[in-house]
Amino acid sequence: MAKKAKESKKAAQPAQPMQQGEAPFPELTEEQKKEIEKKMKEVKAKVDKFAKAAKEKFEDYILGISILPPEKKGQEEINTLVLVDDSDSKRMTKNELRDKLSAILTEIGKKDKIVPNVLLSTELWQSCFDSNYEHLQTIAISQPVYDKGVLDAVRISEVHKQMVLKKFDKYIVSYVACGALFRGEGNEKSDIDVFIIIDDTDVKKMTRTELRDRLMSIIYQMAFEASAITGVKRQLHIQTYLLTDFWEILKDSASPVIFTFLRDGIPFFDRGIYMPWKHLLDMGRIKPSREAIRKFNMSGDHFFDAAKRKLLQVGVEDAYYAVLNPSQAALMMKGFNPPTHRETGRLMREVFVQKEKLLEPKYADVLEEMIGLFKKWEYAEVSELTGKQVDEIMKKCDQYRKRITKLFKQIETQADKETMLIIYDQTVAAAREALAIESDKEIKDTTLMKMFKENLVDSGKIPEAIYRKLELVMKAKKNFDSNKITQSEIDTAERESRLFIRTMLEYVQRHRLKETERKTVRLKHKEGIAEIIVLDKGLFIITPDKVEKAAFKEDGSLGPIKESSKKEVDEAVSEGKKVVASLTSKAIENLKKHLGSDLELMV
Repeated sequence: MAKKAKESKKAAQPAQPMQQGEAPFPELTEEQKKEIEKKMKEVKAKVDKFAKAAKEKFEDYILGISILPPEKKGQEEINTLVLVDDSDSKRMTKNELRDKLSAILTEIGKKDKIVPNVLLSTELWQSCFDSNYEHLQTIAISQPVYDKGVLDAVRISEVHKQMVLKKFDKYIVSYVACGALFRGEGNEKSDIDVFIIIDDTDVKKMTRTELRDRLMSIIYQMAFEASAITGVKRQLHIQTYLLTDFWEILKDSASPVIFTFLRDGIPFFDRGIYMPWKHLLDMGRIKPSREAIRKFNMSGDHFFDAAKRKLLQVGVEDAYYAVLNPSQAALMMKGFNPPTHRETGRLMREVFVQKEKLLEPKYADVLEEMIGLFKKWEYAEVSELTGKQVDEIMKKCDQYRKRITKLFKQIETQADKETMLIIYDQTVAAAREALAIESDKEIKDTTLMKMFKENLVDSGKIPEAIYRKLELVMKAKKNFDSNKITQSEIDTAERESRLFIRTMLEYVQRHRLKETERKTVRLKHKEGIAEIIVLDKGLFIITPDKVEKAAFKEDGSLGPIKESSKKEVDEAVSEGKKVVASLTSKAIENLKKHLGSDLELMV
């Protein structure tokens, strides 16, 4: 047996480089590739025909059929593997069953020179129990043409195992396959389950947890690689245990998962640890302790309490937010700031039931009922809900949610109209304000676009991209007026409008700043520095602690100096005419009297 295992290991060596994506053969010419492809198609067509005939005769027993590599160069016969489920065979011995099936299948494939190699499922698994992995390696390099899931499960597990052993040979104690697929009970949705036990008894350079986490990360990555190599789409689900941890679980646990792992598991690799455990379980020597059994029994109470908590959470918290969030959204769409949960119930009744008459009173009752129930839950006044109560709550919430969806659409349609008008008005106002800086002509709606382009875009003061945003808003308004606008167009117009308005605001502010600087004279006086902003009808005196203003008289002197504000300065600068303002000698004398005679002009 040891000799067989050694030979099996040697047989696997040539296949390993191919699993890693390496090319052990010389580069093929295009003509050779086409010839091989043509040959493979012919072979597959013949084997498909053979598989169809075999299934018609033994469909309940055949687990899979795959094509095997030729045994020698130039071989005309097509080697195939036929995996047969013999788990319930009682009328004849395994040899008799294999010989009978071989004879019938050989006759079916005789015309197309197909040589079937019948492999019984019990023989496949028994060879694994005997540490003989030749059959696994044979299946790994075969190409399935019909499969109920077992062949794919073996192929990806075997390839993955070889990759893991090549990388972590000294750490892997056992690689064990288990689950419905390997019992012949799987379906198209079944996962492929494997257990890997890692030897951590001699770990010194890192903690055991670090060892497990590092190995698990790489092992899971290898699972994706194995899937890519074999083309198997089923998920390879890997359970990784440290040997010391698994031993503790084995000694004390009453977990059915662990006992199923020992009872039904099939070792694809074992260093002599798994099989003794399996035999001890069969002998009745591995049993859960009384303490583990009691804990397992008590776990039922924990799960029951958890189920009650989940029902309570679903019936109160989840259902509460299912009605609260849409209600708050409806109010926000109506123009309200995000309300609190207490305000939501009151506002929904006042706005949509009493004022707008858009919502029936019973829906406001449902919302208030859920808010009240949630408050009781918060204060621990409600500790349990029955399934019937949860069903009733869910029914009410579902009705409420559907009704609020209709209400939301009504509000949204109305809000879209208001939004589009606001977008248009604000965009046009921003464009007019920027245009007024460059042109004294009257700005009409019909000439706005043309004037904007001629005065701001063509002159290079505003980028073409910003002008396109204005065009987009104008187009959206036109579609809105003709009832052809979509929600996405409104959203786009709103977004582009914000960017346009921000650009216009920056442009206007830059202009005002330049105008202010152009009209500002800085004077140094005995108490500090004063800024004098000279306009066509008067001036402003700005000092660190106050703002003052004075109008020009007909003779050029200043009228009474009064208190003012920064806001008034900004408004006056923006509204001022584009004329060259000046200070007369009389106005300068007035400033000397106000600020002091020893004035100095700062440049």
